[in-house]
Amino acid sequence: MKLKLGGSTFSFLWREPALASMKRLSSIPLNDFDVLLAAGHLWFDDFGAPARRELRRMLEGEGLRIESLNLPALDFNLASVVPEVRALTVFAYKKTIALAADLGARGVVVVPGRVSGLMAPDRADSLAYLTETSIALLEAAGESNCRLFFESHPQTPVPTADALGEWVSSLHSPFALIAYDVANAEFIGEDQSAAIRRWGPLIGQYHLSDATRTAWRHDPLGKGSVDFAAIVEAIAEQPFDGAAILEIISSDPIADMQRGIDLIQSTHRAGTASRSTWA
Repeated sequence: MKLKLGGSTFSFLWREPALASMKRLSSIPLNDFDVLLAAGHLWFDDFGAPARRELRRMLEGEGLRIESLNLPALDFNLASVVPEVRALTVFAYKKTIALAADLGARGVVVVPGRVSGLMAPDRADSLAYLTETSIALLEAAGESNCRLFFESHPQTPVPTADALGEWVSSLHSPFALIAYDVANAEFIGEDQSAAIRRWGPLIGQYHLSDATRTAWRHDPLGKGSVDFAAIVEAIAEQPFDGAAILEIISSDPIADMQRGIDLIQSTHRAGTASRSTWA
């Protein structure tokens, strides 16, 4: 099995356009990307049909590939108790799905709602809202042959791998998969290797960064308590054909992602994942 390592443009979000970020990351080299959406970086309303065709042509000419588009969930909430917020969120994600299809992306990362850690609504209500909005997104995804990678995230109604996996399974859609974020899982105290082995067939993307069980972060690999050797071994056992995205937030993302690549590759060379070939 060959596992692709890709890079997130998260650290470049407010610095420059996404194409410039992808070109920078291709130097280390990374060629598959999870691209964050924001005005000035990449935003669906900034690209009409001709501009989308031109951007796709430039990407293909540079040998770059968008693995996924990622709409930050600070302003959007699929599980909101407010109908207008849910409607806006579905509208924005549908635009993101259309942009992903036009740019040849494999899918869209979706944070499955947000709930307050202080006074959350009834979980059954949050799940009902989340399911209703996600079904609407899956209809659009199916029409565009676009996968939805529902991300494991501590502020959602489904924060654990088991809760997320059971909910994604209940959608009964080939376009509904999991984006398993190992740093988010570390923060909530989850056994990532066990989660990967249980839900591997549903995982369409991995997000790799470091954190601790007391600090929710997306640090360079090796700066926290995530056991990447165990995670590499668990991934190697799965029938996985997606990408493992280095989702590192850093003031020096190129150097820190290079160190992340080196750590993963050295783990492989040490024999931890002897059944895997790393790209």
